[in-house]
Amino acid sequence: MLFSCSENTPAKEVSPAFYYWKTNFQLSSREKKILVANRVKVIYVKFFDVDWDPISHKPIAKALVTKSSPIPVGTKIIPVVYITNQTLSNLTKQQVLMLAERIAQRVHELRVTTFGLNEPGINELQIDCDWTKSTKRNYFSLLTHLKSKTSSLSATIRLHQIKYSTITGVPPVHRGMLMSYNMADWKQLGNSNSIYDPAVLTKYIDELDRYPLSLDLVMPLFHWGIVYRNNRFLYFINNLSEKDLLGKALPLSSLNNHQFMLLKDTHALGISLRKGDVIKIEEVPFDNLLKGSALLSKKISNQKLTFALYHLDPSSLALYSNEQISQLFQIVK
Repeated sequence: MLFSCSENTPAKEVSPAFYYWKTNFQLSSREKKILVANRVKVIYVKFFDVDWDPISHKPIAKALVTKSSPIPVGTKIIPVVYITNQTLSNLTKQQVLMLAERIAQRVHELRVTTFGLNEPGINELQIDCDWTKSTKRNYFSLLTHLKSKTSSLSATIRLHQIKYSTITGVPPVHRGMLMSYNMADWKQLGNSNSIYDPAVLTKYIDELDRYPLSLDLVMPLFHWGIVYRNNRFLYFINNLSEKDLLGKALPLSSLNNHQFMLLKDTHALGISLRKGDVIKIEEVPFDNLLKGSALLSKKISNQKLTFALYHLDPSSLALYSNEQISQLFQIVK
């Protein structure tokens, strides 16, 4: 009987998507091919960041998106706005309302002037913020105001906000986007992969199927290097793979868990490195992505699901073949 029930469970209705997190929207030939091959019709594009300006004591928009490539035919662009916790912690009640108005206005302007999307209003909008207990009130108030200005408002949800939802609260939006990455503290030089670690993932998803908000899912393709000095975080080096690092012929000693120690002072990778500095490479093995995508999609209870990859960028895609990208989209059902 249990086997029969499992077999009769309907497959999820999955929409494939990508995130685009660079300031200039420009697609390479490979990116275009991947979109076409996987029938991706949704791209979440970061329109701008919102940060706090200590001089004017106001929130300001930074890193506004520009566009050098046309939008692929039939593709829907969903604007994403990233908001820092510093902004939320400084806002007054009146500024929360004003910020909601300014975000909606700026998003609409960019949709029209940059992307040529002339439909009235904002059909969809996503807000990205790792809110905390202390910023929850202002953040949820901001979302409530924005929700009245769009027919579909979503917010990114971190794993800890799933597990501890009674503390962090559930944002007042139409849908959540579960970010299945940035799982550990990258400031600490440890053995865990801070981008994605299957062992860490399993500690946070017991309550996932009971989360009181429809969820979509995004998995990581990106990689980076992290430099530590005296066991303290020093630098991020985005898009640094282990292959790239070893190809530099630097004076390195291999430690464990993709960590390498400098054997003498040197200048490389655009930074000054000292003897004893440790470079940790964090990449996500394809098998981990495949198994994690299947596991999480089954744990999410809603039938309609957008499955996205972060993000559409030549460096992020460099570690995976076109066939592997297609497998990721196919495994989610």
